[in-house]
Amino acid sequence: MSAVTKASAQKSDYIDPLIYPRIHKKPVNLDSIESITPETDVMVTGTFINIECPGTTAMICCKYYQGQQYFSQLMFDNETYTIPLSVARHINERCFSSPHGYLLNAKGEHVKCIKKVARYKFMIER
Repeated sequence: MSAVTKASAQKSDYIDPLIYPRIHKKPVNLDSIESITPETDVMVTGTFINIECPGTTAMICCKYYQGQQYFSQLMFDNETYTIPLSVARHINERCFSSPHGYLLNAKGEHVKCIKKVARYKFMIER
């Protein structure tokens, strides 16, 4: 074995202590958007609804798994679209705003208000 192949073999066995190996091969939550694969991501038809500003347009952009093309589309309120299921779930679950506010707890201390207000909705039609 030459010196070059010995050195390359030693480098491949080296594990950097700052880079942790991936523990889980499968997603823990199989119902999450991140667990969608190209095989399970089907096209769905539905109506886009803009809750935040009715009657206006919204730019929807996302990409959830390797190999998925970056989705970017300008959507009009109350229009029917055919989009991937991962994008429809993104619109329904991840497009929200959090209003600024504080509540008082039992001790009288200020606690940040964690309230989610939906911005858009995608109504899937069967």
